[in-house]
Amino acid sequence: MALLDDLPDAVRATLGGVRDGEELVDGTLVSMAGDIGLDGSFGERWLIADRRAVTVATVAKGGVSRDLELPLEQIRAVRVDTLVGSGALLIDTKSGGVVEALRFSAALAPKFGAAARALEAIAKEEAIPETSAADVERKVCPKCGDPLPDDTNVCIKCVDKRAVLLRLLGYAMPFRTQCILIAVLMLAGTAVSVIPPIFQQKLTDEVLVPHKHFDWIGGIVFGLILVSILSRALTIWRGRLAAWISNRMVYVLRTQAYNRLQELSLGYYDKRQTGSLLARVTQDVNELQNFMVDGIQFFLVNSLTIVGILVIMFRYNWLLTLLVLIPVPITVYLVQATWKRLRGRLVRLYHLRSNLSASLTSVLSGVRVVKAFAQEEREKDQFEDRSAKLRDATSYYDMGVATYFPMIEFVTTLGVYVIWLVGGREVFSNFSNKPSEGMTLGVLGMFLSYTAMLLGPLQGMTRIADWMSRSTASAERVFEVIDAEPDIKSVENAVRMPRIEGHVELRSVRFSYDKNQPVLDGVSIDVKAGEMIGLVGHSGAGKSTIINLLSRFYDVKEGAILIDGVDIRNIDLGDLRRQIGVVLQEPYLFPGSIADNIKYARPDAAPEEIMQAAKAANAHEFIMRFPDGYDTFVGERGARLSGGERQRISIARAILHDPRILILDEATASVDTQTEKKIQDAIARLVAGRTTFAIAHRLSTLRNANRLMVIERGKLAELGTHDELLAKPDGTFRKLVDLQREVNQINEL
Repeated sequence: MALLDDLPDAVRATLGGVRDGEELVDGTLVSMAGDIGLDGSFGERWLIADRRAVTVATVAKGGVSRDLELPLEQIRAVRVDTLVGSGALLIDTKSGGVVEALRFSAALAPKFGAAARALEAIAKEEAIPETSAADVERKVCPKCGDPLPDDTNVCIKCVDKRAVLLRLLGYAMPFRTQCILIAVLMLAGTAVSVIPPIFQQKLTDEVLVPHKHFDWIGGIVFGLILVSILSRALTIWRGRLAAWISNRMVYVLRTQAYNRLQELSLGYYDKRQTGSLLARVTQDVNELQNFMVDGIQFFLVNSLTIVGILVIMFRYNWLLTLLVLIPVPITVYLVQATWKRLRGRLVRLYHLRSNLSASLTSVLSGVRVVKAFAQEEREKDQFEDRSAKLRDATSYYDMGVATYFPMIEFVTTLGVYVIWLVGGREVFSNFSNKPSEGMTLGVLGMFLSYTAMLLGPLQGMTRIADWMSRSTASAERVFEVIDAEPDIKSVENAVRMPRIEGHVELRSVRFSYDKNQPVLDGVSIDVKAGEMIGLVGHSGAGKSTIINLLSRFYDVKEGAILIDGVDIRNIDLGDLRRQIGVVLQEPYLFPGSIADNIKYARPDAAPEEIMQAAKAANAHEFIMRFPDGYDTFVGERGARLSGGERQRISIARAILHDPRILILDEATASVDTQTEKKIQDAIARLVAGRTTFAIAHRLSTLRNANRLMVIERGKLAELGTHDELLAKPDGTFRKLVDLQREVNQINEL
């Protein structure tokens, strides 16, 4: 899809004569309309780029003004910075500066992200990346039209709260007895919690004011203490039981989400950020747990408390109760308006806090690079800038809270003043006439107590809708993971193959990650069991894709891959994966001991088997040099080991796994010559008797392969032995070898 919006005539006319009379639009490679003006309000601004410069122009009533014109040779990189509700296109110049080209609303973020990639390619004189419609079209909610996050289809405003709550209720069904008990405890606790003001009224009107029944004081005070103890005991019992149930419900949810993430195909992860998926299993589940432990109880208990208090207050004096309730609608409106106003500030605060955390993590992870290029001062300045923005946003939010909520509290206390004014006058009148009837001093005190008890729940209930919206959206995001179906899974009645011989056949295989960009186009080969096939080609030719298809991380779009004569899609996925071993260019080691990493595919392996695999991988010698030997902790991603040591641990892991089909992906690309020799010896022992597919950075390492597949632009360009292909003077493989020799000669100078 071209990134060319139709330029208005006014823009074309204004920019046309700028460059020696040549009309800019004739050579335009990118032209895109933004929707935020220089002053931050909505307005039309244009980004235009050709082979010489990037231009930004503003369209206004007074005409068209050129805001920026930056020659391409000054551009080092182009990127998009995501802000709150908007974004900015930033250009890093070769002089070290940063130029903000223009801003745009969040709905245009994907489109300008594609534009940033295109501009950077133009500046580097590279081919402009192909752009699909999915790259530039922002997902929006079909109900409200608001933009949706890239990694989810859940709209926090439009999520069906009733359906989500009913589904959550299903997770509570195994604990239905405990839930019924919680409901009973809520009713009992609410009933007990509203009793103390009645005791206080009796104490005032029947003991203190008439100056009689002094022997009742002990009983009434004892009753108050007993009620207080009982109320707290019921609250503790209910809280502990709710925590017990909710944690078990959340455990099931978290486990289901994690298990589904393990089952989902790589295609699912290609479209989502790891951090986002991590947030589903941690933050979203935690948000849901908080709501289930506190939110639901808060809502039900407060509802029962409000109803109970109002029933008692109406029973004693319905007119005064209505007067007390007059400020309530005003309070509800003010709280909702306040949170609506503060929500934007809070979102910006969270966004800036997240940016600061991400920046800090990135810099600390790459601290070696920072120090190697002496960029400490630059990183300090950037951190100070982000920290200052967070400081200002936090202050802005906190000052709003400090301003609005005291005003709301004043409005809520108006009910107390109404009681004093109206109730006090009535008490005085009744005290002068018939002190035993109507509004008494005890009833007045009771009303004041109930009003104080009523205000807290009423204020809290105004926020329960926002709490429920966020929690149900979190639940829906978790359910979105649980409900996701893996693209790759075993078919019904899959063929069980506990022992694969290793005969592999590719029949006219076609595949594309994006339907608009084919990666493999009609690749065919018949590989005998035990044969070693080398995969050769330029970066991006399709070598790794063949490996991904063979491992069935993805399924072919057309054609078929057969193992021992059976379509790979019909083989039981567990049987297939258990008999394929992989040694990667950058081996991944899990935190733990060396032994734990070697036996990862076979957790029940005996120590003797682990040691035998390490010896075969030429790893035993360096392992024993560590004080803890095989119990040595490797660190995060194997940080305590060198690249060659990590690679040999990876080979030992593959040897112990004992696969029938072996995949070597650049296994010796990043090691020195001496280490490469040890790795090659280990690989020679590993490939014996196995069908092997090997991708190698150094083409000379593929001399021992039975045949070489030369992949060029997704097609099988050449197929033959190393010597056969090298003998073709104009062949693709020969050109790759000659090019590598030239590079090696230059490196030796």
